[in-house]
Amino acid sequence: MNLPEGVSPEAAVMTVDMMSTGFHGVENANIQFGDTVVVIGIGPVGLMAVAGTKLKGAGRILAIGTRPNCVKVAKEYGATDIVSYKNGDTVKQILDMTGGGADCVIIAGGNQDTFRQAVDMTKPGGYISNINFFDMKDTLSMPAFSWGLGMADKTIRGGFCPGGARRIRKMLEIVKYGRVDTTKLITHRFNGFEKIEDAFHMMDEKPRDLIKPVVFVD
Repeated sequence: MNLPEGVSPEAAVMTVDMMSTGFHGVENANIQFGDTVVVIGIGPVGLMAVAGTKLKGAGRILAIGTRPNCVKVAKEYGATDIVSYKNGDTVKQILDMTGGGADCVIIAGGNQDTFRQAVDMTKPGGYISNINFFDMKDTLSMPAFSWGLGMADKTIRGGFCPGGARRIRKMLEIVKYGRVDTTKLITHRFNGFEKIEDAFHMMDEKPRDLIKPVVFVD
C-alpha cells in the first residue's frame, strides 16, 4: 500500500498500532456528541484515544496522567482537563469534577485496580472501553455497588483492534487531511539499522521524556 501524498513515513507508522488501537477504544466507548469522556493513561495509545474522542464529538475530555510531555500532547489533542493521581483519589476527583461520573471511560493504561476505578467513575448507562493489556496474574473485580448491585446498566467492552489495509487506509486519510498529527507522539528519532536495539532498550526502560521512538533505516 502506497502512502498518500503528503503523509510522511514516520506519521504513517504511528497509524498501524498506536492510532488504530486508540481509535478502537473510542469506537467501543460509543461516544456521542457532547459526551463527557475519561481517558485513563496518556501514553501513545491513550493520547490517540484522546485525539479520537475529540473527533467523535465529545464535549469534555478528562485525561488521567502525570508525565509533562504526555500532558502537553494530550491538551494539544483535545483534553480539556488533566487529572493526576498525585492530587488524590482519581475516582473521587472525576466524580467531583463531573458531578457524578463520565458518560464513557477508556482504559488505556493501569493495573487490575484500574478496571474497578473505571467502572466507579462511569455514570449509569455509560460505557467502559478497555484497550489495556492486563497481566496474567491479575484478577479483574469490583464491588457490586460499583455496578449498582447489577442494575446500573454499564456496558463493558474490550478486545483487539481491527487491522488490515482498509482500516489503515482510513487512518491515513485522517492524517492526510490534517485531522490528527500523529508525529506529536514521536519524541526520539534514531538513524541507522544498528540503532534498532537502542530504540528497543528505550521502550523497555521507559525514560520519563519518552512517548514513542522511531528508527530511520536508509
